Amino acid sequence: MRRKRIFIGSSSEEAGLAETAKTILEKDFDVVIWNDNVWDTAVFKINQNFLNDLLKASLRFDFGLLLGTKDDKVTYRGNEVLQPRDNVLFELGLFMGRLGLNKCAFVVDKELKILSDITGISLARFSEGDNDSFVAAIEQVGEFFRHQVDGDINFFPSSTLASVYFENLIKPTCRYLIENNGLEVDGVKYTQYSIKVIIPKKIHNDLNLQYERLKRNYNTKELTFNYAGRPRNISIEAEIKDNILYFIDFPTILSGINYAISNLLPSDFNIMSADYEAILSREIERFISTLKHLSVREGFDELISYQRV
Repeated sequence: MRRKRIFIGSSSEEAGLAETAKTILEKDFDVVIWNDNVWDTAVFKINQNFLNDLLKASLRFDFGLLLGTKDDKVTYRGNEVLQPRDNVLFELGLFMGRLGLNKCAFVVDKELKILSDITGISLARFSEGDNDSFVAAIEQVGEFFRHQVDGDINFFPSSTLASVYFENLIKPTCRYLIENNGLEVDGVKYTQYSIKVIIPKKIHNDLNLQYERLKRNYNTKELTFNYAGRPRNISIEAEIKDNILYFIDFPTILSGINYAISNLLPSDFNIMSADYEAILSREIERFISTLKHLSVREGFDELISYQRV
C-alpha cells in the first residue's frame, strides 16, 4: 500500500514548527516541508517558477497541512489584528481547490483572526509557546487524515475518467447481466458471471498497444449485446472457466491520465521524472477507488474485481 503524502506549508519564521509537525506525522505518512532542500523531494526547485512548483505540488500530494502563525499585523475595520503570512493563505486556498476540503487542514495559533471564508476547513488550534497544545493539534490532524477514504469523487482526471468509464461500460453491463440473469453464449446460458477490470501498474504512451500485449495472456472472445437506452451495442471481451463467464476489460480510457499529466507537467512527463511517477501512481489508485465507490453505490461491487498487472 502506497504511503499517503502530506505537504506542510508555513512562514519561514516558523519553519521549526513545521519540522515538529513532520516528526509527528512521518510515522504514518511521507511528509515534505515547503523548505525541504533535497532535490528529489523539494517542492521549490532551483531556477524554476515558484507558482509552477506550487501547482505541481498540489498534484503530487494527498493532503495539505498549513500552519497559521502570528506573522503579520493588518488593519481590519479600524482595528489592528494579527494574521498568517499571505503566502500561507494562498497555499491553503490552492490546496483546498485542488484536493478538496477534507484533504486540507489549517493548524492555527489561537490568537489569530480567521477569515470567515475558510470556516468550512478542518481547523486545529494551538497556543504559542505551548508545545503540548501544538503536538495535540498536529495529532488531531493526523487522525483526521488517516480516516479520509480514497473513494471521494473529485475533479482530478482519474476520477472523471473513472466516472465516464463506469457509466458507459460497467454500469450498463452489470444491469444487463442482472436483469437477464446472465448471458447466452453459443447456445449456452451462463448465470454465473464476473467482471475483471485489468489495470496496468504503469501507463505507456500507446496504451492500446500495451493492452494488446496483455490480452495475449487471456483466452478471450468478443461478446456483444444490446442494452436498452444506448445508441449502440456494448462489446466486451470474455472468457469461460469452470462454467463461469468472466468479462475482462482493458480500460483504454486510462490514456487520458497520461494526456492530462503531459499537459499539466510537460517537462516531467517527457523525462518520466519521480514527480511524474508519483502522480501517475496516485491517479491510477484514484481511478480504481472511484470505480469501487461508484460500484458500491449502485450495488455492483460483488460483481467486479480489479487486477493490477
